Amino acid sequence: MDLSGFTRAISARRRLIAAIVVVAALVAFGFSMIQSSRYQGSADLLFGRTTNADSIITGGAADTGTVPEREAATNLALASLDSVAANVKRRFRTSATPEELKKAVTVTAQGTSDVVTVTAEWDSPTRAAQLANEFASEVVALRRDAARTDIQRAIDALNARVPVRPRTAADRALSDELQAKIADLEALKETSTGNVHLVERATPIPTATSPKPVRNAIIAAVVALLLAIFLVILLARLDDRVTDEDEIASLLGASVLARIPDLGRSRRPPNVWSENQNPSFLEAFEFLRLNLQLIGTDRSSHVIAVTSPAPGEGKTTVVGWLARSLALSGEEVIGVDLDLRKPELHVYLNAPREAGAGVLDALLATDEKPEPEPGAGELLDDDGNESDRHEEKGGDSAAARRRTYTEDDITAGLSQVARFGGNARRAARSLKAAGRDISESTLRRWRDVQHADLYAEIRAARLRGSVVAPNLRLLTGGKHDVSAGLLARGRLQRLFAQLADEGDYVLVDTFPVSTVADASAIAAAAGGVILVVDLPGARRRQLLTAKRQLVNARANLIGIVVNRAGVDFPVYHMPEADRELASGSARS
Repeated sequence: MDLSGFTRAISARRRLIAAIVVVAALVAFGFSMIQSSRYQGSADLLFGRTTNADSIITGGAADTGTVPEREAATNLALASLDSVAANVKRRFRTSATPEELKKAVTVTAQGTSDVVTVTAEWDSPTRAAQLANEFASEVVALRRDAARTDIQRAIDALNARVPVRPRTAADRALSDELQAKIADLEALKETSTGNVHLVERATPIPTATSPKPVRNAIIAAVVALLLAIFLVILLARLDDRVTDEDEIASLLGASVLARIPDLGRSRRPPNVWSENQNPSFLEAFEFLRLNLQLIGTDRSSHVIAVTSPAPGEGKTTVVGWLARSLALSGEEVIGVDLDLRKPELHVYLNAPREAGAGVLDALLATDEKPEPEPGAGELLDDDGNESDRHEEKGGDSAAARRRTYTEDDITAGLSQVARFGGNARRAARSLKAAGRDISESTLRRWRDVQHADLYAEIRAARLRGSVVAPNLRLLTGGKHDVSAGLLARGRLQRLFAQLADEGDYVLVDTFPVSTVADASAIAAAAGGVILVVDLPGARRRQLLTAKRQLVNARANLIGIVVNRAGVDFPVYHMPEADRELASGSARS
């Protein structure tokens, strides 16, 4: 996911992120408020050497070879002994166990110095200070007792060496020396503190150290923000929906031509000519019309197929109101309803279905297939008219007779020829099935010689469709089972070329491009394609499928119309009261 995609994902889920952060902060704040207050007290200990008994016994200098880091670690371990917590429990009145007391106390060294801080946390300032002092005092007592025990062992060792009855001068001198050292050790024992001193006792601090609701709420909000962003990115990876029109344009590789606001089914007018239509809705199609007029360069680009990735995205709505807007602006517009499985364009344009004015009639009229010459069994009279020979009983032939046709017969016959794209044989069969016995050769003669002008008019009328409004004509569709090859690209190109010669814009409503294969043929034959995307229902997979289908058909995607885009155009019109006042002033 690139930076723009990340930004779009965050922007689309910003309310969810904000809700998660706010809820997490409130929960942390509320949970902190219901917790009991905790207070801390700290006492400082100064550690030195345990004892100098060895130097007294040996008479030498004290050993200074101790590693400072090791001695500091030893002091911390000494202060954290279970025996210390057990001794404190005897003097500190509480129901807590020695293990709980030990957990309530932390022992830390201040840098590389010999000062160690004993910090206790309890539910009141006084008890916290008392617990810290008890632990510090117990450490001092433990160190003092250990030092005195060491000195006593040294005294005992020296007493064992003192001669009981010194007889010689050397024995007496040794006895005196040992007695002097024993006296020094006794004096050291009485004054020894184990070289650890309680340099600063803990005092009650009335300020609670925990809980801190504001700090906890901020921490919870930051953590929730990070988790929410991660969740949004994960959802964006898993969610197939597309909620941003910029992402739609990026996926399809085309620009957005217009954004159609969502009116809801109840507020949408039944057809394009309804009164009191929503100004924002109409203004959106004015933007679409203007953008099409600005980007249109050649005539072929004015044959525009309108499709969508999936059914129900509003393509027929776009065709109907765009045709209205172009027609009202003075452009000659021809609407073509090629959605033969669900033809609805005539409903939007409020136009009836007229016989012979449908899109299938126009498609068949574009065929220019050569016909075979008359067979040997067909006889023509001296004037070039067909003569039919009817066999009489007994094998005698009836005389040739000339048939007479009314104008209605001629019009009906040529209409059928135009219907079948000039194929007189198929037209003759259709007429015979309908009760009109007009031969193939007669139809061919009318088409090519006797009534060629009438045939040209009938054929052209089938391409014009029905007139819906000034500057707007429609070739209606019908629900048909489309046979294979009916919507061939060549036939469509011929139809579109003929329609483009008669109008400024040809708007083709076609099938959804991802659901019906014929939509690709229509898109390829048209000069350009507009893809209508319903924003609330847009899915990334459908958009990519539609794009691939159009690319495979080598269709020219000229733009996107975003339907139900959630936008609204401000009504920039003169208020009704001011309009009436202005018209009244003009009349006066």
